Amino acid sequence: MGAQWGRGEHMARVIAIGECMVELSAAGEGLLRRRFAGDAFNTAVYLKRAAPEARVSFLTVTGTDPLSQQMRRAFAEEGIEDDLAFTDPARRPALYLIETDDRGERRFHYWRSESAARGWFAALDAAGGAERLSGADLVYVSGITLAILPEAQRPMAMALLQARPAGVRLAFDPNLRAVLWPSLDDARACLEAMAAIADIILPSRQDLETLLGVADARGQIARLAGLGAREIALTAEADDCLVWDGLTVTALTPPPAKVADTSGGGDSFNGAYLAARLRGASPVEAATAGLKLAARVVEQPGALIPR
Repeated sequence: MGAQWGRGEHMARVIAIGECMVELSAAGEGLLRRRFAGDAFNTAVYLKRAAPEARVSFLTVTGTDPLSQQMRRAFAEEGIEDDLAFTDPARRPALYLIETDDRGERRFHYWRSESAARGWFAALDAAGGAERLSGADLVYVSGITLAILPEAQRPMAMALLQARPAGVRLAFDPNLRAVLWPSLDDARACLEAMAAIADIILPSRQDLETLLGVADARGQIARLAGLGAREIALTAEADDCLVWDGLTVTALTPPPAKVADTSGGGDSFNGAYLAARLRGASPVEAATAGLKLAARVVEQPGALIPR
């Protein structure tokens, strides 16, 4: 069975690693709305909202320009600590534009070549490496967290995560953005390596079909378990969510939702799931909480819905 994580009165400490970007989305005819978002940041925000008692830090790199300063204020407004948010005056935030179709499915357009967040591993390594993760109950990373790194740094980053201090659990969402990878073979190798070292895998069926060449969700879980995965919560958009607790697979049906924008749906699931696990919930209970929050999030525009 999935290990219970709750520690009574202990205040959980979480470190999410990744990129926060400037998000532009439609706000009426000819108008765009500006927000700050990014998959790992979104997960950190939803985790903090679901477990306000937890200490949540976002490990990233920002610039020092006015937009970066506004971004960091957005961290503070959500209660996200910036003690591991390094700065690089030579870099700026990435930007992306969301377009959604009539079914709420989204298409992204990115401008991220100057993204300061690409330097997160180098900054962490210079500041003490894996020891800076000491004291955390949980570290969260995604496929995007690793894909944005310079190619030579990616294996070093995974080695650092593997060498995390004892007692620090690792959660990983493959979250495939194929354009960020040199090839799908590289993305697949990353997934296989992370499945062996992470405590929790939070994939989507669609990403695993692309990466593993297996369409059946239960077959995907079997493949990940064979690679060493110990706990899996696999989502498949409107279809069942499958939870593997190390012994059995449980299928859960998401609550009905009138989908307006699927942006942030998976991130909100991850945040609520991890918050519940940190509070001592079972994997099935945590997935139920994740599905409930995700159903609310996809009914509203933008990756981060209002508090």
